[in-house]
Amino acid sequence: MYLNKNKHLLSKAIMLTALIRILGAVLEGIARMILGRDTDLTPAMMDGALWKVQVAIAVLRIMLICIVFRTSHIVIKHYEKVVDDDDKSAMRVLQEEYLGEKLSTMTIDKTAVLLQIWGVILIGAEIVYFVSSMIYRRFNSLLTLLMLGNGEYESYMSYISLYNLSHGFKYLEMLTAILLGVTMTAIFLKDQKLELVVLIVALAFLLSFGVFEMNTMDIMGRQVGIVWTSIIFHLTETVGLFGFAIYLSKKYKGL
Repeated sequence: MYLNKNKHLLSKAIMLTALIRILGAVLEGIARMILGRDTDLTPAMMDGALWKVQVAIAVLRIMLICIVFRTSHIVIKHYEKVVDDDDKSAMRVLQEEYLGEKLSTMTIDKTAVLLQIWGVILIGAEIVYFVSSMIYRRFNSLLTLLMLGNGEYESYMSYISLYNLSHGFKYLEMLTAILLGVTMTAIFLKDQKLELVVLIVALAFLLSFGVFEMNTMDIMGRQVGIVWTSIIFHLTETVGLFGFAIYLSKKYKGL
């Protein structure tokens, strides 16, 4: 049995996840502007008040994503139970005969599998990212005491270089999970375009991780460090996921 064209359960779940992450990023940006910083020598995550806000946003983000996929799972299970197993084959034939181009290219069973895969990836990766962020903050706290304690310029520059090199580790596991999900979906759908996109994003992240140095730019009179691994990751988890969801809904009817 196939899902009707207008359901798009998987696409909607991924799109809502992307929107939740975009909203979280906007809230964090607003918090940074309101709370301000005591010093520009350390990363924003070292600010105690800002960190509490980030933790609250992260917990809310995890809860909302769980609700999105749980709701989608309930809906798809409902559609699976509408028709008995013995009647599904006959229903599939009827759908193919009468719906034609309006028919989904994915059966409801395959859509349910992909929905579960993406639920595990996005929720699990979100939790791992949250835990790794806490550990990474502790690492930077100890590193700050070690390298900035004497106030020497050389120590400060060494700290920036080390911070840039290590920053990619915080994003590595979640980016890998997202790209793995896209790759599995591409294999499932036999879509080489998606596989190519995954390859490009992976290569860009690896280059930014091992080659590019951190740059700074002046925003509203303040020097802001630009870490390219961070840019690529946040674009992938927000704009990338949103675009991926639109692509699935447009090309694969009902998915």
